[in-house]
Amino acid sequence: SSTCNGTDTTATNYYPPSTTMDPIVVDALSLLGLNVVLWLVSLPLGKTWPVDFIWSNWPIYQAAMIYSRSDGVDGDKDRQVLVFCLVCVWGFRLTNNFYARGGIGHEDWRYADMREKFGANFWWISLFSVFLGQTIFLFLPCLSLYGAIESKEPLFSCAYDAVGFVFLVSAILLETISDQQMNDFITSKKLGHTTDVVINQGLWRYSRHPNYLGEMMFWWGLYLLSATKTEAWMVCGPISISALFIFVSVKLMEDRQIQNKGDKYREYQMEVGSSLLLLPPAINKLLGKTLYSK
Repeated sequence: SSTCNGTDTTATNYYPPSTTMDPIVVDALSLLGLNVVLWLVSLPLGKTWPVDFIWSNWPIYQAAMIYSRSDGVDGDKDRQVLVFCLVCVWGFRLTNNFYARGGIGHEDWRYADMREKFGANFWWISLFSVFLGQTIFLFLPCLSLYGAIESKEPLFSCAYDAVGFVFLVSAILLETISDQQMNDFITSKKLGHTTDVVINQGLWRYSRHPNYLGEMMFWWGLYLLSATKTEAWMVCGPISISALFIFVSVKLMEDRQIQNKGDKYREYQMEVGSSLLLLPPAINKLLGKTLYSK
């Protein structure tokens, strides 16, 4: 049922009546099949990098598929155009950043560590730990696309839309700026223009992982834009992605940074105590001393 004006009461009717298979099942199986194909491709390559293209490009494809099936649902056109455009901007930017950092042919360090850990067994373990694992963590937040694209509620007819839009735009800007600042820092190090070991300028002065914060905000914004139609249980999408970053990604990255940069990164933790939220320097220092002082 609708959470705004009470007009959209077709929350579970994602397919035209004449179609027998639920679209969520169709799309989930499609993503699953694609990841299996990419896993097979990765085997002769000896690297898992093809999986990285899925994260930024699958949501665009899924949004297009939902839109192509929405004729029978007749969702609000302004909402559909806005959601699809924002998803495209987010996806294209992420893909471009992946390419700019030399992602093609380069295996993510997390997967490289797993390859070293599991040795000869990694070829089959990667199917579950890398490819099928990503299927789950990507598809769950993508559930918001159904409600966001198929809702009949006029765009910005309720507060959820306005807040969701702000979240989405802010998320894209946050990821774009923080990634560019990191890219510039890496380039400066390579050219010898800086002797700093850890980036502590720009957005990275207010959060140790502003790009992760932007990613989380994107999926919450998409969920809010779907709130006029989506079912309550689909909040598991942004919750799962938030849990992934808070409890897994941040810890893995922090451990790696400490391993590679040692006391310099520990000093950075003391200086910027917030791992995700953007906080003023004074609060960050206080938080850092509270959390990381020995």
